[in-house]
Amino acid sequence: MKNPILKIFRDPIYENTMILSRVAKERGVELWGVTKGLCGAPELGRIFIEGGCTGLADSRLDNIRKQKNSGLSCKFLLIRIPMPGEIEEILELTDSTLISSGRSLSLLEEECRLKKKNYKVIIMVEAGDLREGIMADELMKMKEQLKGLDRVRIAGAGTNLGCFGGILPSVENLSHVVRCSEIIEEMVGYPLETISIGGTTSVPMLHEGTLPEGINQIRAGSAMLRGAIAWEPFNWLKQETMEFSAEWVEIALKPSKPWGIPGFDAFGRTPYFDDNGTRLRGILAAGRQDIYPEGLLPFDPGIKILGASSDHLVCDLQNIHKPPEVGETATFRVNYAAMMTAATSPYVEKFFC
Repeated sequence: MKNPILKIFRDPIYENTMILSRVAKERGVELWGVTKGLCGAPELGRIFIEGGCTGLADSRLDNIRKQKNSGLSCKFLLIRIPMPGEIEEILELTDSTLISSGRSLSLLEEECRLKKKNYKVIIMVEAGDLREGIMADELMKMKEQLKGLDRVRIAGAGTNLGCFGGILPSVENLSHVVRCSEIIEEMVGYPLETISIGGTTSVPMLHEGTLPEGINQIRAGSAMLRGAIAWEPFNWLKQETMEFSAEWVEIALKPSKPWGIPGFDAFGRTPYFDDNGTRLRGILAAGRQDIYPEGLLPFDPGIKILGASSDHLVCDLQNIHKPPEVGETATFRVNYAAMMTAATSPYVEKFFC
């Protein structure tokens, strides 16, 4: 084993996608597979499409380009608000994008006129999470701009919840999005195709059938990738979808509390340690450049993660049933943050199996 490994199991992810897409279809909702959690891996895009997703959504144009170059033929949605410098690429690589500013809308319209190309956008409205989204009073001021669009069509209204402010979807905040869509329809003079919500925090309402009427698109990734929100599993989906493994490079008895003049760690924090006497410790060949250590759950309950530097994961092994040897590996389940950092790190090998 040369590097840490993120092992990704196709079958349970495919089954999760099949289940969720079937539920969505029964509710009259399109499921768009968000692929950014595994760095836009084409293998994942293929699983999502084969599992029933209407299209693929990602926050990075590099990921979408990679998927298209791999031969994936489907609709692509950019779900990070476009940067002015990537407008031309957006028209080349995607079928639609999320928008939350009049400036972005003007740049898209200008480029579309230049290229004589029509393009669809979803206007994001603020529903409480305070990430991207236009406030309702500002939306009312955009009437003239929206009516003046020629090549850009407002395909829908949307929002994102849970990813920044931790605000959960509710009938109240999602109904606000529906009301905003009605305002946009009045301004542009035609019906919108889509009311779009993201991400996995919206899946419970989809499953329970409590989404407000009118919502017909959900953007989700973690639900299929992990069958869970954080460590809270959906009992109707599978959670055994991936594993992270790294190799032990040191096993030794050491004091539990560092000694000397305390200062900051490598990341500018002041760590605190209890003095529990001499303990068996192990170091894994993985650190914050590879993985988000707080997002790891060891398969062996005797392993306790104490912390990490950029390249070393330090663990307490005092309660492990059989102490490992240098060269053996430890395996962990991952939450969303750990999955994402492992997928992004060039030092972690990724295997679909």
